[in-house]
Amino acid sequence: WIPKLSEKTHRAHRLFVSVEDRIAGACAYCAGAFKATEGVKAANVPLLDEYEGHPSVRQLLADGFSIITF
Repeated sequence: WIPKLSEKTHRAHRLFVSVEDRIAGACAYCAGAFKATEGVKAANVPLLDEYEGHPSVRQLLADGFSIITF
């Protein structure tokens, strides 16, 4: 059993809390692949699935974000 980020016992909980108000959502596909869907929902983080289960990169670009890869 691994505690969820939203639980105080998780080692990254303080970090999660410090950025919680800036989290737009989590990739629905990735959450499912890593068996984290319930944890994401429990943390009240929206699941993003605009394009085949993933967030829409096109929409991010349209909203003015830049895509950086490295």
